[in-house]
Amino acid sequence: MRTQTTSRCLIVQGDSIVLCKHLAGGYYFLPGGGLEIGETLNQCITRELNEEMGVAESDITIHDGILLAIENQGYDSNGNFLYGIEVIKRVDIDADDISSKEDLIGFEKVKISDLPGTKLYPVVIKNWIIERFK
Repeated sequence: MRTQTTSRCLIVQGDSIVLCKHLAGGYYFLPGGGLEIGETLNQCITRELNEEMGVAESDITIHDGILLAIENQGYDSNGNFLYGIEVIKRVDIDADDISSKEDLIGFEKVKISDLPGTKLYPVVIKNWIIERFK
């Protein structure tokens, strides 16, 4: 069994949130990624936003505290069982361009009111966001 801790960002801009879209799969998830050895949650967020969106560290504000932490179980792309913990923090970015620097993903602003009809995974995170912003 492999274990992974993932640091995710809740980026709210007006009445929308910034989501990462898996282009081949057509589904969304919160921006972020897996912690590397010796890395803090905040360092992971900063690195991932820089690698995936090109946002400079000086343009990232990570709020104190954890908004939500969930357990996630499933299988990785090789069919191996994966146990994960996803930790969500509130993040502000000072960047108008939210385009992706990677080929497999894109970034979109999605209206919070449109989330019920959006394929955002894990569903527990989607439902939590919908409830939080009612």
